[in-house]
Amino acid sequence: MRLSLLSLAAALLVLTGCASSSNALLPHVSSTVTQEGDKAVSVAPERLVCSGGPRCPSLAASWSGAKPGQAQLVVSLPPPQPAVTGIDVHIGNSEVVRLRVRSGDAQDGAQAGQDSRFDVPLRLIDRLAHAPRSWLRLYLAGGASIDETVRSGEERSRASEAMAHFLAAVQTAGGAGQGLQGPSGGLFDRLGVRDK
Repeated sequence: MRLSLLSLAAALLVLTGCASSSNALLPHVSSTVTQEGDKAVSVAPERLVCSGGPRCPSLAASWSGAKPGQAQLVVSLPPPQPAVTGIDVHIGNSEVVRLRVRSGDAQDGAQAGQDSRFDVPLRLIDRLAHAPRSWLRLYLAGGASIDETVRSGEERSRASEAMAHFLAAVQTAGGAGQGLQGPSGGLFDRLGVRDK
């Protein structure tokens, strides 16, 4: 009888540990209401699939009901890395989206370790979340660049997972436009053949 009680107690401890660690594995998405009364959603930064080293970029995103079809894509590098001045988003074998103009909410003079924000359509967030293959080329102040993977086909980054959770929260909050329906599940969509 004593052995059974000890086994039951050990099983409960394991289950409790699994439950608390599974919450840590989920991206942190928050929903609020702005002072103007608009719904707002944001997701905390998550890392890309990095080839190593201390300069692994993180992606986050935010959305407001004031602009229901648009989001802010936030990219950051740990200090003392230079600020990100532009991004090429590579999706599948041929689609490239170039982001060069930083968000109007961002400061003009980017500093090392500072977040860089870009206004993007929700469709681009959807592609980062669901495209089978995608990677980013980050252009840094000073002329250097970094290439890192969002999703390789075999491996999915935490950033890609975070974008999927973010989109689900945006859809619940009333977001609009292309990109909120998620992947349709057809063979061509899963293979990334139909990028438009």
